[in-house]
Amino acid sequence: MTSEQAAQLIDNTLDHVHQRLQDLEAQSLGSEHQALAAEFREWRQPIGGHIDLMVFPGLANS
Repeated sequence: MTSEQAAQLIDNTLDHVHQRLQDLEAQSLGSEHQALAAEFREWRQPIGGHIDLMVFPGLANS
């Protein structure tokens, strides 16, 4: 996976999480909303303004 593909995957995931958060809020499922928001807080508001990606040996050529 290239870094561009990884960035796109992160963007798509955050879009999906955002939509799910809106759905949970609309359904008045506060605890589920809080849990999902907490799970992706670092992705949504990364320290330093960016997400560090780690390449795993053997996956770099995938």
